[in-house]
Amino acid sequence: MILLPYSTALRLSRPPYVTYATLVLCVLVFLLQINTSVTESLVYYPQSWNPFRMITSSLAHADWFHLIGNMFFYIAFAPALEILLGNKFRYLWIMLFIAFTVGLCDSMASLISVEEPLPSLGFSGVVMGMIGLSAYLMPKARIRVFWWYIVMWKILYVPAWVLAVIYIGVDVWTMLSASDYGNVNLLAHVSGGCAGYLYGYFWLGERRAEIEAELAEEVDTMRVRQKEGKTRSEAFNYRKRMAQQESEKQETRAVEKFMRRIYQMITTHRESEAVLLLLEKYDLTTPTDELEQLFDHMLAWGRSRTVLCIGRLIIQQLDAQGRDGKVIVYIEKCQKISPPFVLPDLTRVLHYAEVALQTGRTEVARNLTKDARKRYGELVNPAHCRHLFEKARA
Repeated sequence: MILLPYSTALRLSRPPYVTYATLVLCVLVFLLQINTSVTESLVYYPQSWNPFRMITSSLAHADWFHLIGNMFFYIAFAPALEILLGNKFRYLWIMLFIAFTVGLCDSMASLISVEEPLPSLGFSGVVMGMIGLSAYLMPKARIRVFWWYIVMWKILYVPAWVLAVIYIGVDVWTMLSASDYGNVNLLAHVSGGCAGYLYGYFWLGERRAEIEAELAEEVDTMRVRQKEGKTRSEAFNYRKRMAQQESEKQETRAVEKFMRRIYQMITTHRESEAVLLLLEKYDLTTPTDELEQLFDHMLAWGRSRTVLCIGRLIIQQLDAQGRDGKVIVYIEKCQKISPPFVLPDLTRVLHYAEVALQTGRTEVARNLTKDARKRYGELVNPAHCRHLFEKARA
């Protein structure tokens, strides 16, 4: 039975240049090997503890089959990892870290081995490190696998963590149960796989949290694409749904980015900037329910002048719609943030003070009419305000 992974079922936002360069470098090194006698100077002897040879031996291979097999596994996992890491230098450093770890494990094993340790070469330790890192960084991402058994074959989609358990687990079992591994360096496989996973566990937790939501959406999208993108009509409908979903995702991300910016301004005492930015995006033409959601979202951050700005927009819209009861609700919410809250239209102060009294919201009426001459001047009838204030206080 053959189980050969060949690509990750994720869309890449850009070409994985470091992965491609590494693949080309391995091919060039092997071409150099078969045309010269350079192999002996590239392999790693565990007793030497030579860090330079730990790297060169990873790039060298024994034959074409060895090279092609490693490159197939590498290209199945590495491109997506390079994109998800988001940093070429960090990605390159991880591969170097795995190569060094594999070399050090080989050397430490040679200290306790009673047999003469074999020289090491091949990219398989680093490849297994990529598989181990996949199990941590993108465990639910599905890998396209070619499955073949006698006369049957099929393309399977297998989660990265499952493949990591299979490949590393089989090597561990073979190490524990077999007496002869042939020319396969199983220690390099196991130590590389563990090094990749542990590197992610100790140093990439924050990065995993950053990409978790977006990666989950992408995995779901690709699962739907696999199931539905089969017939022409299904493919057409699928593309329409995917385009709509992508548009919604982009819009959601833009809103989240905008709200993070507003939150930062509020928490750093730059509320005037926050208000101006909000008024560029939201106005009286914005749907009332959207403004209400925005008000509740911002209110969860705490009391601020910025929330009151949105409250005034809502009150102005509700007033134009003649929804007096809902207006009183929002006046009350705004007064809880700031009792001297001033309505957007001062000519409506007396009207809503009377509505508040009629509905039993005496505190709303008191706050609207308190110190009327000082707050409103001659724009509102001070005598009428004083009468309503006394009535609300009674």
